[in-house]
Amino acid sequence: MRVSSLPFAGVFFSVLVASQRLTKPPLQQNLDNLKQGLVNNLKVTPHTKERLAAGWMPARCKVVANEENLNPADFQVWRVRYNDCSEPWVMCYHKNSPKPLNNLVNTFGRLPVHTRDYVRHVISAPSPDNWAYIFDASIVFFGNTLDNLAVHLHETGHALDLGNAYPAKPLSSSDRWRNAYQQDSAVPDPYSQTNQVENVAQNTVVASFHKNVNGGFPGVNPNSRRIVNQYSTVVQQQKEGGDLLIPGGKCRKRLPNNELVPVGGNSRVMGEAVQEKPDVSIKDSALEVMAEVSYDTREACNGTVFT
Repeated sequence: MRVSSLPFAGVFFSVLVASQRLTKPPLQQNLDNLKQGLVNNLKVTPHTKERLAAGWMPARCKVVANEENLNPADFQVWRVRYNDCSEPWVMCYHKNSPKPLNNLVNTFGRLPVHTRDYVRHVISAPSPDNWAYIFDASIVFFGNTLDNLAVHLHETGHALDLGNAYPAKPLSSSDRWRNAYQQDSAVPDPYSQTNQVENVAQNTVVASFHKNVNGGFPGVNPNSRRIVNQYSTVVQQQKEGGDLLIPGGKCRKRLPNNELVPVGGNSRVMGEAVQEKPDVSIKDSALEVMAEVSYDTREACNGTVFT
């Protein structure tokens, strides 16, 4: 995990501590036993979608295209408006993604709206491997992760942690989190051992299951007490932050969208004339437009294959 733009030395020290590998053993080999319960209990939010005018895409989408040696013109850009928010999310979907656009839109729409509030853009790209990362609140899904709800929750767990959603900011490098970790004898799974940033994200998946599935996490693991202080801390933090992991309500805040940039330098893109630049600014004055954030989880996530 890389964090760019660190304002002072104390934060830099905290990030270094949060990036150290953890030595406590994993409670489970993976979190696959949570997937179906999450899907059954986090329902798809109704939505509409419309294709953005040809020739334009968010700056982050174009950066991803260039970094992955993909043609920017092969991305479709969509505005997706869920019924629980007055403002749409702008998503970039590569035409060779292994699963349909609706899978991505529906899975993101299963996330509680107050979790989605902290995500700027959603991007899907083809890859022989299944992995994902979040950069400055924009999530990039590679391969089949685009409709893996546990991966969506993991990545938005980073957004809540590193995007200042919790009273402890960021949670992963706070004394509150460190104390919870020290009181437990395990971490959720082997990936949680990567560092405290990934541990918080995996505990976000556990906490979401615990709050939204009947019987909670103890209902699927009789040894749940070995990590109870960690996932309970996420549960408490999300409650103090405004029930972030609980479905219901309307969006309260949004991050500003990236500036739209031309897909290419030509007047035509994939046979389509470039249209007038759309306005993707946040227009609902009732919503809080959050301050910019800067973080990058690629270093930890790259090469980690999800099932």
